[in-house]
Amino acid sequence: MRSLIINVKKIVVVLGVLFLICDHVFSQVDPVGSFNRHVFEKWTGDYLRIGAFKVKGSPYLLGEAFPGVITYKDGKTVTDEKILYDLYNQKAGIDIKKEIFERDIPIESFVMSLPEHMGKQKLLFHSGFVYGKPEMKGYLNVLEDGKKATLLKQFKIRLIADPINNMDKSLKVFEQYSEYYIYLKGDKTLHSIKPRKKDILKEFGDDPFIKSYTTNREIDFSKEAELVILINSYNNNL
Repeated sequence: MRSLIINVKKIVVVLGVLFLICDHVFSQVDPVGSFNRHVFEKWTGDYLRIGAFKVKGSPYLLGEAFPGVITYKDGKTVTDEKILYDLYNQKAGIDIKKEIFERDIPIESFVMSLPEHMGKQKLLFHSGFVYGKPEMKGYLNVLEDGKKATLLKQFKIRLIADPINNMDKSLKVFEQYSEYYIYLKGDKTLHSIKPRKKDILKEFGDDPFIKSYTTNREIDFSKEAELVILINSYNNNL
């Protein structure tokens, strides 16, 4: 009887943790999608000249600087500054009059704190060399990190035709988007993935937990929130 009570308590705790994770993840807004829609439909800012094109939008993540903390490879930490992340050139640094100030020492990691209307998230970024990829340009945003695997995404930007003025071939728009990665801590390897079941199963091979989890649940792999819950569950299945 006592073991039954203990097992019930464990189940309640697990369900409570999952509820908190789901509530936190699913309540988050999509700041990139909102910013893209703003650029496409309501942009009143200046155009940037890139080659033969006039481009609307911003090369910076979500179009602006955010308060945060930067840690450099030499261990120096900078706090109480605003940070810009230039997705077009994949570089980050302190905001000095809307320009990036870069030290000679590479950035190891930084945190950007988004305002309430963007979900009030804290975005943690690591350089690629943290995951054995020193040649990688840009930074990886940590979505879930545990004992066995880390789920990451990289914010990127591309030039597309202006959907509002698609007859004018000289006009382009910056569209921000994301690519996803899995870092497996057992063999210390970083892999690019598409948010789909085939790629997840390929990365985790014959892992029985992943196979059971993805077989017994309806998962929309295109939704970041569901990927986060999957990797969190995998990390906590010890």
